[in-house]
Amino acid sequence: MDYIFGYGSLICAESRSRTGVTGSAYAARVKGIKRGWVVPVEDGHTVLGAVKDSDAICNGVIFEVNDENLMKFDHREKEYSRLQLNIQNIDTTMELDSQSRVWTYVGDEFRPPCQKLPIAQSYLDVIINGSLTFGEDFLREFVKTTDYWLHFLNDRSNPVYPRAMTRTDHHQHFDTLLESLLGAFNPLPHKTE
Repeated sequence: MDYIFGYGSLICAESRSRTGVTGSAYAARVKGIKRGWVVPVEDGHTVLGAVKDSDAICNGVIFEVNDENLMKFDHREKEYSRLQLNIQNIDTTMELDSQSRVWTYVGDEFRPPCQKLPIAQSYLDVIINGSLTFGEDFLREFVKTTDYWLHFLNDRSNPVYPRAMTRTDHHQHFDTLLESLLGAFNPLPHKTE
């Protein structure tokens, strides 16, 4: 059986459902990968990526996929390489056995955000929404174990992220939570061309 460990937008059920059919998601921690805002994408912002780091622990979710949906997620995550995780390094309540194959996506490029490639608020909102499904402690751990919280783009009025949230009533709550976790949270105004 195949599973995916998602540590960014794949934490969010709504985001996952826009790509393929997945089973229920379970909170998980993986030892040996480090998450950070390090993958520049074509539409001009930076998304999350992960690198191998034997001392790091990354929280996220694990969900089951069939072969067809695994290929759909491979296509979605085209800026990444798929990596099989060692089941011994996974802490989750999901039942995994020796036949289970757990995959994650690691970035092929490593470039922290800058003013020209900021963190898009529309992408971050998806991750916050998914994280809060598992509680504020899950979100707190996500923030604490993610590197490079630099340069924000407030693109909520015209999202650059293709799977942006459709709800808008949560923005103030998300900003308040992030401010309490990061300190001064001041997204950049939306780019105008």
